[in-house]
Amino acid sequence: MTPKTSTPAPSLDDFLTASAALTGFDAFELHATGMAELYHDTAREQVGDAALGRLLDALAAAGGDPDGIADEIARDIARALAHTWYLGVWPQLAASVHTALGRQQANAAFTVSPEAYTEGLVWRTFHGHPAGAKPPGFGTWADPPPGAPAVARAGAGAPGLPGPRGGGA
Repeated sequence: MTPKTSTPAPSLDDFLTASAALTGFDAFELHATGMAELYHDTAREQVGDAALGRLLDALAAAGGDPDGIADEIARDIARALAHTWYLGVWPQLAASVHTALGRQQANAAFTVSPEAYTEGLVWRTFHGHPAGAKPPGFGTWADPPPGAPAVARAGAGAPGLPGPRGGGA
């Protein structure tokens, strides 16, 4: 009987390096979400160590450019990882990829954890806040987000306009 060989698990550091290339956030920012180990474990459970290693190899072969990944399976896993980092939801894989992986897990989307919603990168991309989870602070809704153009407020000192600050007639 031949002993069964197993694929070594991709390290968390390698996972974060690949995730940084897929998301545009650096590994430090990704780790700071508190979700790195959970997403690493989730990816390993959903696609297996061999397929995750395949993605890391394909990304390295593409010079770290996700657009250069030619392998369909690696590309779909890359899509799933980016989706998970941004939204906190592991998405359904393409049917052909799920079949090729031969995994026992159901091919269904699921929220990785309750914290995944609040730590999604989507909120950081536009300096927003997850509704009901991380309030921005009293009155901050009145100011435009960082980097947005200033908008004149109604009645803010415009001469000749009726209102508390306008000259009115």
